[in-house]
Amino acid sequence: MILLLACSGGPETTPELSVEELTRYVRKDAEDRAGWATDVRDALRQADRPIDADHACQVLAIIEQESGYEPDPSVPGLADIVEEELTAQVDDKLGFLGDTALSMLLDVTPEGSERSFREQLRAVRTERDVDLLFRDMKAHHALKAPRLAAGLERIFPRLIERLNPVSTAGSMQVQVGFAQDHPVSEGLDRQAVRDLLYTRHGGVLYGTLRLFDHDAAYDAAVYRFADFNAGQYASRNAAFQTQVADLTGTGLAPDGDLLIWTDRGTPSTSDGETVQALLAWRAEQAPDLTEIRLRWELRSEKEGGFEDSKTWSLVRGSWAEKHGREPDYARVPDVALDSPKLSGQWTTRFFADKVDKRYRDCLARGG
Repeated sequence: MILLLACSGGPETTPELSVEELTRYVRKDAEDRAGWATDVRDALRQADRPIDADHACQVLAIIEQESGYEPDPSVPGLADIVEEELTAQVDDKLGFLGDTALSMLLDVTPEGSERSFREQLRAVRTERDVDLLFRDMKAHHALKAPRLAAGLERIFPRLIERLNPVSTAGSMQVQVGFAQDHPVSEGLDRQAVRDLLYTRHGGVLYGTLRLFDHDAAYDAAVYRFADFNAGQYASRNAAFQTQVADLTGTGLAPDGDLLIWTDRGTPSTSDGETVQALLAWRAEQAPDLTEIRLRWELRSEKEGGFEDSKTWSLVRGSWAEKHGREPDYARVPDVALDSPKLSGQWTTRFFADKVDKRYRDCLARGG
């Protein structure tokens, strides 16, 4: 790509790709290639990232991997997946009342329909189909049994919404919660954000924001692809875990999580293997680092500021002293993926490598 030097003698800048130029990078079998290019261009601007081939192809590679350029992709066997997940969640929340509650939710035929909710569920093909069905269920029960619905709402706030097993959506399969909580969604209710995710523009927007939500000093795109799958700074943290394992002689799994995190997004009170290894290392090799400080600094593992911590500096410094060179900043984490949408043995490495190949193919298309 040609770099232009500003007439003022300032730093070199890369000109933005136009829609026409960006369209060349969209795979040729995609429907409305210019439309995808326009949405990627707008999303990169929203994410405050350069509109160049590198960043555009990172986005396009994930779109290709996750949906094949489908704003609301169909999921094979989705009806069975949803019913199994729904049954498991109801049983977990309501115990022995689960079967009764599930029947009350599903074995009802709403006014104006010839099919029960269970029959409608068996016909769903896309995640949006599931969302609309759950919306109809909520509206029906609120109208026909308002006292029961109100009681359930008090006991189990947003029960039907939380029972909805669709947690990722859109052409880039973004976590719905991430999209709903992002500042760009200010002023939109949670359901409106779900609706936006099922559009081409919304899916690309939230996916791009998720991909570039954190600034990490990666020297290869594959690490950002791994983070998209495993979580912010997972690749950086996996390299840090590898260094801790080397210093302590322990077989730590470099999964990118230094702490154990609860479903609420808070650190668990239980110590995982990484914390245990760090505590042993601190006692033997870094007594000036207090346990309180170590534990406190680990809470910033999903932030860029962790790299300013004493824990980060001492571990990497000890590793460099032992090996006579600087430690790696990143490595793709080893995480086995568990999702009802996936078949076979998927890992973060497998995902990241597949996306990275698509990324390189994308760059080659623009040549």
